Amino acid sequence: MDNLYQQRLNRFLTTAAHQEPDCVPFLHVAETWNLSYAGVKAIDVENDKHKEFEAFAKPYEVFDFDGISMPCLSRDVNMYGALGGGAYFYSSDGVTIQHQEYVFMKDDEYPKLIENPIKFAINEIFPRKFPELNKPYPANKEALKKALNFYNSYIQKMVKAGEFHASKQMPCLMGGIGQAPFDIIMDYFRGFKGIMTDMRRHKQEVKEACEALVPIIMASILQGREKLDAYPYVFFPLHAPTFLNAKQFETLYWPTFREILYQVKELGGKAMIALEGDWSHLYTFVNDFPEEFATVFIEKDDIIKAKKEIGDRVTLAGGIELGMLRSSSKEVCVDHTKKIIDHCAPGGGFIFTTDKSLLAPGDVKIENYLAVNQAVHKYGKY
Repeated sequence: MDNLYQQRLNRFLTTAAHQEPDCVPFLHVAETWNLSYAGVKAIDVENDKHKEFEAFAKPYEVFDFDGISMPCLSRDVNMYGALGGGAYFYSSDGVTIQHQEYVFMKDDEYPKLIENPIKFAINEIFPRKFPELNKPYPANKEALKKALNFYNSYIQKMVKAGEFHASKQMPCLMGGIGQAPFDIIMDYFRGFKGIMTDMRRHKQEVKEACEALVPIIMASILQGREKLDAYPYVFFPLHAPTFLNAKQFETLYWPTFREILYQVKELGGKAMIALEGDWSHLYTFVNDFPEEFATVFIEKDDIIKAKKEIGDRVTLAGGIELGMLRSSSKEVCVDHTKKIIDHCAPGGGFIFTTDKSLLAPGDVKIENYLAVNQAVHKYGKY
């Protein structure tokens, strides 16, 4: 059985080196969908990590995955609840976890963010964001302690989840998480509307704020280590680029994100990067990613075109849209799968997966997803 784990892992490592493995690897990218497949909801497992792990592994009984993206739920709603609420919450039916945008930083506060991002976040943003921190002492202290306990339990859960899936002979590709500085400003400080306005009215301050965040992001990635492992990968979800033109990206987003990528490379790490939305206008920059370093998720781009234009620089992960798996016939899905393999598999550098993470129960037809999974292993042999 240990050989099965290594065989699956070797498929990813080989194709990421732009060599041909024995078979095109199939990556299962899903989160709360796993729970629904197992017949449970997100709220059913919030206090039972073993039940959560078992639910995430339930698809293994039918599907032949080579690896997974996440070993368990990526957010702990209880941690935010302990502080009085937050951006993440359970859907009304308890099935999935949702996100809502809050904006707590004003456009004239960039000097504070630039001077000391941690101090500004703790002393000014957190009290605005989390109501429990505004209560008198010691109630605020107790709320913080409670949230910290949830956070520590969450970190321990992530480690145990990886070990659990390894015992099931299933590699989990994503280890730590990183972000681009521009995305952090958008996601946690100014919101989408705010950052889109700021990059015109406060361009220099946005640039300086991105620079101030680089060492903090690197410290978060390293978690006290001096070096990084090549596997599992550091995961970078990139949110803003699809809304930026090439000039905006080059000026505001790329310099600090590039610096982080090359630091991760120098420290021995490798990355999985979600090119969210359409990145076809930014391929010049993808071709400046560190060489033999990144696996990129393709969402809205034409993956056959991407193979030609960036496939020599990065490993591509993608192949089929959730919409096709949800609405098309099994035959259409399998024919599409074969076409993608014909164009993208030769020479390695290709992982078959879905264009988006599976979340809701109806994201795919089970029979379609299973047929595609089987077709990849049968038709995708080298």
